Amino acid sequence: MAEKAEQPIKYRIHPRRFFDYDTTEKTWSLEVQLPGVEKGNITFKALHNTYFLEARRDAALYTLNETLPFEMEHDSIQAEYKDGLLNITGRIKDPLAEAVD
Repeated sequence: MAEKAEQPIKYRIHPRRFFDYDTTEKTWSLEVQLPGVEKGNITFKALHNTYFLEARRDAALYTLNETLPFEMEHDSIQAEYKDGLLNITGRIKDPLAEAVD
């Protein structure tokens, strides 16, 4: 049985997303709607205060990237994908954590 060939990209979609953060609790959360996308077709990358998300479903490519008003603690990032909703949470890095007296 031959593998299904990947379709060329016909649609580039900016997915609906909800982003929230709390500077008092030093937490942030991101919810992205990715209907019909399989978990293995999602890529999320984070660098300092920027994230990049890419997800593919058939001939559609969902892309999202954003610069945040704070730096993220990369070790705290957690993600869950269920029923077409990707929920990502993490902590805000304390800007004075590495300060020298």
